[in-house]
Amino acid sequence: MKIKSFLLTALAASMVLVSCDKNESGINAPMDKSLKRVTIKLPNLTPSPKVRSVGDAMENNSQVELTNFKVFFLDASGTEVTIPEYPAGTVQKTYFSSTDDQDWADITAIGKDLTYHFLPYTTVKVVVVGNQGNIEYTSLANKSEDVPNDTETGHPTYTLYGEDDLVEGGAPDVADHQNVYQASVTLEPRVSRFEIYGFKYQMAQAPATNKYTSVKLEKIALNHYYTAYDFVTKAPSETGKVFDNPTSSEIWTWVNGAQAPWADVLSSSEADVLSLNPGESKDPNGDTLVEGANGENAQNIITYGLAHVNNATNNPELLLTLHGTTASGAVEPIYLRGLFTSADAFNSGKIYRVLYSFSDEDFDQPERCVELNVKVANWTVVPVTPEF
Repeated sequence: MKIKSFLLTALAASMVLVSCDKNESGINAPMDKSLKRVTIKLPNLTPSPKVRSVGDAMENNSQVELTNFKVFFLDASGTEVTIPEYPAGTVQKTYFSSTDDQDWADITAIGKDLTYHFLPYTTVKVVVVGNQGNIEYTSLANKSEDVPNDTETGHPTYTLYGEDDLVEGGAPDVADHQNVYQASVTLEPRVSRFEIYGFKYQMAQAPATNKYTSVKLEKIALNHYYTAYDFVTKAPSETGKVFDNPTSSEIWTWVNGAQAPWADVLSSSEADVLSLNPGESKDPNGDTLVEGANGENAQNIITYGLAHVNNATNNPELLLTLHGTTASGAVEPIYLRGLFTSADAFNSGKIYRVLYSFSDEDFDQPERCVELNVKVANWTVVPVTPEF
C-alpha cells in the first residue's frame, strides 16, 4: 500500500514595515515626494522546527520550512522600484538565506529588523517571497508552478508568498524621519493539502442490519483537481486540470486508470488488504483508529496537494472503489463519490483533514455520493538552518 506522509511543519510570518523621510529636518518637505525608509520586522519566526516522523500528520498551526526569502518594493503600477545604495557604495541587502549564518540567526532568533533607506517616494507596496532562492522580480510575472505532492522519500519544498500595501502611520525614528508607513505581510504556501487519515463503515441502526458483512477498500483517486497554478495570483491553471465526470459504469475503469501522485492503492494484494466490518474505523495502513480520532497526530495518512480555489463548486472529490461481501458470501463491486460541495472553498495555506465515513445509505444513492466533512488546520512558517 502506498502511504503518503507529512513531515514538514510551518509558521505564518507577519512582517511589519515602516518608512520615513530622507530630509531629516522635515522643513517644507512634501510628504508625497519624500524618500522613504522602510523597516521590516518578522516577529513571529520560530528559530527551529519541531521534528516529526515520516508518516505523521501536521498539527494545527504546524510549520512549513523557510530556508530563504527575498524582499521587493513596488510602485503603484506594480513595477519594481530600484533600491539605492546606502551608505554610498553599499548595496542594501534584500536576499536572506539560512547559509548567511549571522544575518539569518539575527533575523530568526532575535528578531533583527531589516531597514531600507531612501526608497523612492513612489514606493507603495512590499512583496516577500520564500523558498524561491535569489529570484528576480521579473521572473515572478506569470510564473507557473506544479502543485507539489509528497514522494516516497520526503516532502516538497513549499514556495511562499506575501504582499501588502504601505499604509501611512507609525512613529519617526531616532533621526526624526517623519514620512512613516507600515505594512503587514503574511508568508503562506500557495497551495493547500488533503490529509486522509482514516476510513469508517458506519453501523446500521437497529433493528436494521448492514448490507455487507465487510467491505474491502480497493483504491482511492482524486478528481476535480488542478496540477499547476500561477505563483503570484494563486489562480489554478486550466492547462492540465482534471475535471472528469465518469458515469456509474465508468467509475471503476476511471479509478483503475488513475495514477500516483493523484491516486493510492489501498488493497494491493491478498496479503495487503484494507477491509472494514460494520462499525470499524481504520487508518490507511489498516490499523484501528482510536475513539475520537480527528487526524491530529495521525501516524499514517494519504496526502494530495491542492491548488487554491475561490468557489466550492471547484472543490476536489475523492472516488473510492470497494468490494462488499454479503451475508450469503456474494462479492459485489461498489464505489463512492466523496464530495465537498457543502464546505467552504479550499483555500491555500490550509490543511484539509478527512475521515472518509460512509453508510449503507450512501451505497443506495443513484450516484452513490457521500458528502464528506473536513477539519481545517492552518499552516505557519518556520526558518531553518542546515547542518553539515
